[in-house]
Amino acid sequence: MSDLDVKFEEYIRKQGLTNPGQSILVAVSGGVDSMVLLDLFARIRRPWKFRIALAHVNHGLRSVESDGDEEFVRLKAAHYDLPFYRTKVDTLLFASQEKSTKQEAARELRYAFFEETCKTIGADVVATAHHANDNAETILLNLVRGTGLRGLAGIPVKRDNIIRPLLFAYRTNIEEYAREHSVDFRVDSSNSSLEYKRNLMRLEIIPSMESVFGPDILPSINRVSSTVRQFAASLEIQVHERYTLMVKSAENGDVQVSLPLLHSEPSFMQEEIVLSLLRKLKLEASTKKVGAIIALGESPTGSRLDLGRGHAIYRDRERLLVTKETQMEIQQQTLGFGQHCELGVFRFSVGMPEPVPSILHRTFAHAFVDANKLEPPLLLRGWKSGDWFMPLGLPHKKKLSDFFIDEKVPLHEKHAIPVFESHGNIVWVCGKRVDDRYKVTEQTRSVVRLEYSRGQE
Repeated sequence: MSDLDVKFEEYIRKQGLTNPGQSILVAVSGGVDSMVLLDLFARIRRPWKFRIALAHVNHGLRSVESDGDEEFVRLKAAHYDLPFYRTKVDTLLFASQEKSTKQEAARELRYAFFEETCKTIGADVVATAHHANDNAETILLNLVRGTGLRGLAGIPVKRDNIIRPLLFAYRTNIEEYAREHSVDFRVDSSNSSLEYKRNLMRLEIIPSMESVFGPDILPSINRVSSTVRQFAASLEIQVHERYTLMVKSAENGDVQVSLPLLHSEPSFMQEEIVLSLLRKLKLEASTKKVGAIIALGESPTGSRLDLGRGHAIYRDRERLLVTKETQMEIQQQTLGFGQHCELGVFRFSVGMPEPVPSILHRTFAHAFVDANKLEPPLLLRGWKSGDWFMPLGLPHKKKLSDFFIDEKVPLHEKHAIPVFESHGNIVWVCGKRVDDRYKVTEQTRSVVRLEYSRGQE
């Protein structure tokens, strides 16, 4: 057995990554790292009584080359007589929809497929081929981005059902093993592109550091990582406890952060809590972004910060509010009695005139107005600056912007509230308040039922 064979088994035992008899889904891209990982598992599957399957994601980013990788892995699965699971995804489309980078989109799609396949076949763990060079690169990238103390812990050896059994090995060890055992692999042409920060770190920055500080720079970084990882485990427990107290998720997906509780923590803990928030939302974290979010807590109510991927965070009185904004504009619609319209997440209808019911139930979803007071054109539109109406019970003019403030409507929700108007006058601020001029009175002979609903996109 080669030296890597021995260390591989020792590492699995020492780290408790998996146990004999378990089912392992090996993530295989076709590159040298994952092909060596596959070969190592294949060599010990009988003594360990492993059940092994392969998973491959074709990201479609390199056209024919990506399809070639998929076919190569399929043939290797047949060579090792192992089950093969694959998927092809449109990474660029997903990145566009989620407003993320190609790398973020590819990672999210990849791990989603691994998790789905794991459940389908009943695998115990997913093994990825991250190694010691990857870990050192990640630590340096995290240091530059400013991802907090836990970012210096690097890539976790095990998280949930994801294991990294090659994290002890360096790229030179893996390439040497591939030569000794004639392990075939594919070369990803994008690995030489300096468009990606990780490639820049691997191809230029780390070699420059090694030329100045010597070849021990990566082992030194990884030793620091091991120490920080132990401390970070304790810190993560404390962060989780505080995070649970001050961060709450609403049913509509919004996330609220209590500013009094956040400000009661020391600066480093505030940063770690904000970093946790960004990670849970799968948003890129950086020193600049974390600092801007913390500073937002000292800004006036209504202040806003774009977080990327369609998310924004607002200062809303004694809380920070994170929401995923829709880019949909409320297009003006002309309606008549008995008509309805659908505008993305909105549904609105105008009923036919009917006799006054014995009991009028007003809810968020519907309202009754005097039919004889409605005049064409009847319009549904978004509200605009300068709009005013006479809120029910307050028969005097009130600017809609002031009404929203009094009703404590968060800034990000204001432009998502449609208004229904008759002959230029606001009849109903949908889901909020009917105009007093259109209310049902003792003189009313017929009414029109207005219905409004708003779902999740």
